[in-house]
Amino acid sequence: MLLFWRIRYLDTHDRQFKDRDLWLETDALDPVTKGVVEATHDLRDVGEGREMLRYRHLFREHKYSKPELENLFARHRRFSTVSIVDYFEDENGAELTPQRMGPALTGEPNTVMIPGGAKQHDIDFMFAPKPSIDLSEIQLPTVDLSALAYFSRDLRELEASSFLVEGAGMVSWGPGTSPVVQTAVTEDEIRSFVTVFRRVYMENEPGNFLKAAGIFARALLPHPVGKWVQGVAQEYEVSLQTSPDATPFARNRGVTFTRKRLIDVFLNTQFAHQGEEKREKQYADCLAQVGGHRGLLFWLFLDSLQECTGPVQKAGGHIASFTARYCKAHGLTPSAVGPPTEGVEMGALEKRVDKEARVLREKTEELAMELWKKNGRPVGGPMQFLNEARHLLAAAMGQADDMGEVTK
Repeated sequence: MLLFWRIRYLDTHDRQFKDRDLWLETDALDPVTKGVVEATHDLRDVGEGREMLRYRHLFREHKYSKPELENLFARHRRFSTVSIVDYFEDENGAELTPQRMGPALTGEPNTVMIPGGAKQHDIDFMFAPKPSIDLSEIQLPTVDLSALAYFSRDLRELEASSFLVEGAGMVSWGPGTSPVVQTAVTEDEIRSFVTVFRRVYMENEPGNFLKAAGIFARALLPHPVGKWVQGVAQEYEVSLQTSPDATPFARNRGVTFTRKRLIDVFLNTQFAHQGEEKREKQYADCLAQVGGHRGLLFWLFLDSLQECTGPVQKAGGHIASFTARYCKAHGLTPSAVGPPTEGVEMGALEKRVDKEARVLREKTEELAMELWKKNGRPVGGPMQFLNEARHLLAAAMGQADDMGEVTK
């Protein structure tokens, strides 16, 4: 494999950003290193694969001429690129962190580089003094503690879901073709996630996110973390009222429905309820805006779930941690009902279809062994009698043979 890595670096002498082109021919590495580098590259998340930094020293900077590049590509069966979002270096190849970037750009040692995507409440929290919190001085009403406990429970379930790990999937399309949607998660895994998400999303749920964030903020203010959680809650509400980005797919134009509208439509027509005429009309309107592509609309729904869960996770960690520490400090056990599967070895038993396949495979192999012995143990071993053994078992059990016929 040939790997190419273009790194943006800052020359601290003239304070200008420049490009550094790095190359790695993995075939030149020893077998173990080659295997681990290629595996790390293939398993990376696009733009997030900081694991490749462990092998940065293997890459070599080089400027190839066009004939040299053609020869280089001709020698390798695979070519790929490495890309890490927001990764920068200095002129010596050392990582340039946000803490180093600010002073390097301005020459002022106290300059701080703000991470990309930071909101005002993030910046305020970054620079605010953070005094210790005396939990003994905080007294929560029972109903508020219960709400925090329910939210904390559901947050743990959300974060353990396959959907949050794998994401909404991907959409591909070509000239004159309809969008093709693919996901790594199953329909059951999506339904499982939506069931829990609905509890932190719906206003009438006792431990929904906005209620939990409000309780947390009131309990902690004027501490900066209380104000920060308020800001994240507002970030969540803005995300709900923003339209999903469907521009590349919806005939080069955006859509007018919001993420909240799309989530409500799917919850009330596909997941939680049925037969609501108002929601079915809204679903039809959303579908028309994406050219009638049901798969694309479903992907936008999944993408909206993922986007809106981001702020829930962002603030939820602080809320859940505070809830646990508060209960410990006051010797309390919250009344929230735990997960029904607690103490149950889920999935430990063999599924019926797997058991049937295993038993039939084992008995087929045993019968093939007996047929081989009966026929004088010919060269080739018992494997040559597997088909015969399979047909004999199928006939004896009245099952369909390989041709689809049932033997009685």
